[in-house]
Amino acid sequence: MGKKSKSKMQFKNESVAEQLPDIAPEIEAKFKFILKIMSWTVGICFLIIITLPNFEFTHLDIIIKFVFYLGVFNLLLFILFEFFGESFKKYLSKKQQ
Repeated sequence: MGKKSKSKMQFKNESVAEQLPDIAPEIEAKFKFILKIMSWTVGICFLIIITLPNFEFTHLDIIIKFVFYLGVFNLLLFILFEFFGESFKKYLSKKQQ
């Protein structure tokens, strides 16, 4: 096998850097804040689901069901934002202008 030349590797790195869109730092901060809130929401929801059944009161099943669906919905939305993060950042930057 032959060695890869450094000039080809540098050309690839330059083309990737040129293709990345220029997103404002405030958009990045908003996106990170949204993801942080969503991840904390998912964690707290599932922590509540684990601990709340230890108590006994009348509306426990309804509350646990609501918290479970809230956590699952946030988790799915979090996954979508992670997969399509660049598109979401572009959308946020267009909405801001």
